Amino acid sequence: MKKKQTQSNQGERLLSPEKVDAILAGAMQEFLANGYAATTMDKVTAAAGVSKTTVYSYFQDKERLFIALIEQLAQENFRAVFNPQDPHFLEGEPQTVLRRLAANILVRMTEQQEVLNLVRLIIGESGRFPLLAQEFVRNIHKPALEMLTQYFIEHPELQLPDPEVAARIFMGTLVHFTIIQNMLHSHQLLPMSRDRLIAHLIHLVTSNQLPKTPTVNQYSGTRQKSSRRKRTASGKFKMDYGCEPKHLRSIRLTDTAWEKLAELASENSLTRSEAIEIFARNGTLDEQNWPYAAES
Repeated sequence: MKKKQTQSNQGERLLSPEKVDAILAGAMQEFLANGYAATTMDKVTAAAGVSKTTVYSYFQDKERLFIALIEQLAQENFRAVFNPQDPHFLEGEPQTVLRRLAANILVRMTEQQEVLNLVRLIIGESGRFPLLAQEFVRNIHKPALEMLTQYFIEHPELQLPDPEVAARIFMGTLVHFTIIQNMLHSHQLLPMSRDRLIAHLIHLVTSNQLPKTPTVNQYSGTRQKSSRRKRTASGKFKMDYGCEPKHLRSIRLTDTAWEKLAELASENSLTRSEAIEIFARNGTLDEQNWPYAAES
């Protein structure tokens, strides 16, 4: 028994990636052509061009071979949809990120005929082989839902009351679209463009998004020079901030005004803050109004 197990382990170590890919390709061909129940390991080895010993030493039985096929498909789908090579893929405005995700998911599901056929096979065989259907959900649908749920959790500005339910609605809309349009051949019976579906799905998910609070420099109003004010025919200055709220007009000072204030404060041996305080209280820099005038 130990000797047989050792030979199996050696087979796993020595089997090249090229042979593994050939076996999985042969398995895909046979499963799609004959269904799961009618496919035999003999047919898989013949399609892959390898020996039966090689297939059994690596996959042990047909069920594990099918699960390996699902796992390979899951890895390919994950790379195609979520692009893990790009660390910034999920960064940016939610509308942009979610639109990119939705487009990737639909492209992967609708334009890969092999994927569609495998999903048909799994659904068709799910009654007799429920464990295989569960493996498909566990490896492909569940990771996508978990990642999308986490994305919604990390973006509270979307104000989604239940991120997990939102993720299911998002994914469910895309899966339903694929089933109706492609798997059930009803794109003419229930026509709907991909772009239209994605646009309204994104609107549904982001419609309650809170606007970003702009970062305002508290001194920006005092650092920008005002344009030269115009005069009326009588020589009076025209109001140039009439459209602004009163509190904005009250804090707007030009650089020249700040420089003049600093000069006056320096001439009177005051800090600028002290000069502002004296002006605010008395409207003048008269020496008798200085804070320390009584002491002197």
